[in-house]
Amino acid sequence: MRTTTAAVFLLFLFSVTKSSYLFGVANAAKEPVLDTDGEELRTGVEYYIVSSIWGAGGGGLALGRSSSQKCPEMVVQRRSGDDGIPVTFSNVYSNDEIVRLSTDVNIEFLPIRPKLCLTSTVWKIADYDHTAGKWWVNTDGVIGNPGPNTVTSWFKIEKSGGVGYKFSFCPSVCESCVTLCSDVGRDSDIDGVVRLALTKEQGWPFVFKKLATRAREIEQVISN
Repeated sequence: MRTTTAAVFLLFLFSVTKSSYLFGVANAAKEPVLDTDGEELRTGVEYYIVSSIWGAGGGGLALGRSSSQKCPEMVVQRRSGDDGIPVTFSNVYSNDEIVRLSTDVNIEFLPIRPKLCLTSTVWKIADYDHTAGKWWVNTDGVIGNPGPNTVTSWFKIEKSGGVGYKFSFCPSVCESCVTLCSDVGRDSDIDGVVRLALTKEQGWPFVFKKLATRAREIEQVISN
């Protein structure tokens, strides 16, 4: 009996290990996302997410609030010239430090000011806004624990049609879940605040700028 039990356990362990290995290999084969320095995006490193369309295309992404929603804070876009608030990325595959295309990631703001809400600053898809007819991108998401309870907190990065990358919401962390599958674009709410929301059109293009790169740019402006 002990021999049979041990054999079943080893078979289960092998199946789990093999499955994890195959997922890891498939993920490693995906192309890495690159920042504005041409370097691979890495988990735990701070980046600004900035529109790849300058001028009228706006600036970077940040936390924001509206008259109708104080908490949790929203994901908004600031004006051109303002890089916004830095974020970090977390992979669904915790053993891979490189952020890759078409792979589930969590995105978390690292606010430089005290938080205005007790909720987390992790991106998530909010409940459907019937008044606006939108699925907005808010915060109060969850880092890690892929599955049905966190499915709204996972996003993917894809190449855009032009320069830069776009975000999509099409999570692969729960095979049994029925979820939306759309690009992430921009729209204005009733207060005129430009926010991220799911769209039926092409997602808005962004680039990723390391915090250190932004610091160098500021130093160059000051020195000149």
